[in-house]
Amino acid sequence: MAEADTDTQCCSICLDDFTKAKILPCFHTFCQQCIDDYIKAHSHLNKFNCPNCRTQVQVPDGGASGFSTNFYIQPKGETQNHFCPRHKAKEIEFYCHDCSVAVCCKCVILDHTTHSKTDLTDVDQELRGKLNIIKRELEGKIDEVNKHCESLTSQISDIKNQAKIACDNVDQEVQRVCEGVKKHGSDIKCEMNKICDKESNKLQTLHGDMIQFKSSLQPSVKYINDVLNGKSTVPVVDALTNGHKLTEDSRSTSFDIPTVRYVHYTMVDIDVTTLRELLGKVETMESPTWTSSFSLNQIVKRDEIYDGDDVMIQGLPWCVYVIYHTDTPSGLGYYLILRSVEDKTVKTVTASWTLKLLNINDASKSEVQQRTSTFTPGAGKGWRNLIAWNKLEDVKGGDINKNKTFSVQASVQINKIERH
Repeated sequence: MAEADTDTQCCSICLDDFTKAKILPCFHTFCQQCIDDYIKAHSHLNKFNCPNCRTQVQVPDGGASGFSTNFYIQPKGETQNHFCPRHKAKEIEFYCHDCSVAVCCKCVILDHTTHSKTDLTDVDQELRGKLNIIKRELEGKIDEVNKHCESLTSQISDIKNQAKIACDNVDQEVQRVCEGVKKHGSDIKCEMNKICDKESNKLQTLHGDMIQFKSSLQPSVKYINDVLNGKSTVPVVDALTNGHKLTEDSRSTSFDIPTVRYVHYTMVDIDVTTLRELLGKVETMESPTWTSSFSLNQIVKRDEIYDGDDVMIQGLPWCVYVIYHTDTPSGLGYYLILRSVEDKTVKTVTASWTLKLLNINDASKSEVQQRTSTFTPGAGKGWRNLIAWNKLEDVKGGDINKNKTFSVQASVQINKIERH
C-alpha cells in the first residue's frame, strides 16, 4: 500500500493509488468512491468538510461523481490522454471560451455548437498564464495570512504577559493593603494595652495600699488578743483606749473600687466597597503597559544607563531606562528603547508610546510624556531632563517613597513593522 504523505498518486482516505481521482474546490484530490463514502457518512444539509483541510464543501448534483476529474493524476501505467467524463470513448481536444471548459468533439456538437471554441493545445500557454496569476495571488495571500497569524500569536502572548503583570500588581497591592491593615491593627492593640496597663496599675496601687493597711492592723489585733488572754486588767484598759482610736481610724478607710475602663473591640463587617476602592478596578488598555522601578541608592554613577526589565510586545523586546544627567541643572532622564531583535528582517518599528513618572502622593502630579516615533532596533528615545534631581530626591514631593525608589510606567502600541 502506498504512503499518503510521500506519493502524489495516493488517496489520503484509503492510502492507496487513486481510482477515478476527483478534485474538490479546495484542490484536494480523493478517489471517487472514497469521497462518496465520506460524504454519506459526514455530510449535513448537503455540505461536508474536506477530510484534509476542513474547508466546507457543497455536495454537487450526482454526489462525488459531480466533482471535476483530476486529469493530472492517472492510474499507474496509463497514458496522459484525457477522456470526456460524459463520452468515455472520446478524448478531450477542444476548449470552449464561452463556458471555460475542456470538451470532446461530441460535446462540441451537442452543447457548444454556437460557442467560441479553440483546439486545446492552442490555449495551453494562455490558460497556464492565467493559472499562474491565480497561483501567485494565492501564494501572496498565504504569506499575508502567515504574517497575520504571527502577529496574532504575538498579541496573544502580549495579552497573557500583560495579564500576568496586572495580576502581580494586584498581589503587590493586596500585600500593601494587608501590611497597612496589620499596622493599623498593631496600633489599635498598642492603644488597648496602654489603657489596660493604666487601669491595671491604678487598681494595683490600690491593692498595694490595702495590703499595707492590713499589715498595719495585724500587729494590733495580735496585741489585743494577747491582752485578752492575759489575767491582768491594766493592759486591757490601755489596749481598749488604743483600740478605740485605731478602730476610728480604720472606719475612715474607704473600700470603694474606683471607676475603671475596660478595653473592648467591636467586630465590624468587612466593607467590600471600601476594599474595592483600595484595590482599584479592572481596566483594559489598547496597548501593553508595565512599570519599572529604580532606586536612587543604586544610581551611583552619573551619565550612565540604568535599565529595567525587558518586556516582549509582539515578539519584540522593549525596555525603560533612566540616566542621572549632570547637565546644569542636573536631572533625571527617562527613555524607551527597542532592544536588538533576533528577527533580522525587522528594519524599523513605528509605535505610539507613553512614559509616566508616577507620583505616589497624587496621581495627577505624575510627569507624563507621550509621542509616536519610529524606532530602530538597539536605539532609544525619551526626555533628557524630566525633573530636577534635587526635586526628585525630596520625599515630600511624592516622586520617591521612603526607600528612595521611584517608578516609571510605560505603554507601547505598535503601529507598523517595516522589514528588509
